Amino acid sequence: MGCTTSTMGNDVAKMAGLGPPTNKTGSSVVRKKVERASKTGVLSLTEHKLEAVPKIVCEQLGGSASRLRTLDLSRNKLDKLPEQWNFPKLTTCNLSQNRLTRLPELGQALKKLDASENRLTDVVSCLTNAEAHLEELSLSKNPSLGTGNLWPAVALLTRLTLLDVCGCGLRSLLDGSFSLPELVDLRADDNLIEAVDIATKAPALRRLSLARNRLQAQGIATSLLRLSSLSHLDLQGNPLTKRQFLDVPGCDDFLKRREEHRKKQGGEFAEMGVCGLDDQ
Repeated sequence: MGCTTSTMGNDVAKMAGLGPPTNKTGSSVVRKKVERASKTGVLSLTEHKLEAVPKIVCEQLGGSASRLRTLDLSRNKLDKLPEQWNFPKLTTCNLSQNRLTRLPELGQALKKLDASENRLTDVVSCLTNAEAHLEELSLSKNPSLGTGNLWPAVALLTRLTLLDVCGCGLRSLLDGSFSLPELVDLRADDNLIEAVDIATKAPALRRLSLARNRLQAQGIATSLLRLSSLSHLDLQGNPLTKRQFLDVPGCDDFLKRREEHRKKQGGEFAEMGVCGLDDQ
């Protein structure tokens, strides 16, 4: 499972009728795309060498009458977004692979946000009022997020189904007294996590990726392994052997449940390794 570069940009490109990014750039190209977006509700300016969001985007597509639903500004050189950000119908936003340190409030209608591979230190402001609809949030490869107030902001996102916080310098996971009842996919590879006890905070969790952290056997809660919904767990690259993991209470329950899930999915002959762990 693991942490991979987000595919949200590809999804946006497909929605916009674009192929692989071999984009022409320049103000005339942007103007034509903005014109088209005013009709389609979809704007992709990925890989346009932008150092700032063109004013025409906010001027012609923003405001209370805005029809913009999907926006892709990925793979540019943006270090900030306009404060007058006003796209009330925006549901999908890709800001990945820029130089952003903070984000403005992005709106109540947002369902999918990809802000991976930036320089974010705080996401509280951008997630304000997003709790109503936000379902997928990717913040991977923002290495300073672990020192900020990430979890109080995430705690409000009760509709969240996917959360990607790989490579964010985290020492804890879902820290605090809250629950994300609809979260099914949690990716937290390449962090500094030593313990994980999140069964009550993510009661519907199906997939959990914790590759390349600092987990040892005593850091894995029995309640997590006995979580009835959990069927995928990646522990590759932790200071933990397969033998040590097999001795953790609840491990037998998890492995039996995982095998039953794979059979239901038609994967009887799939490779049955133990969560990516070595045999030693």
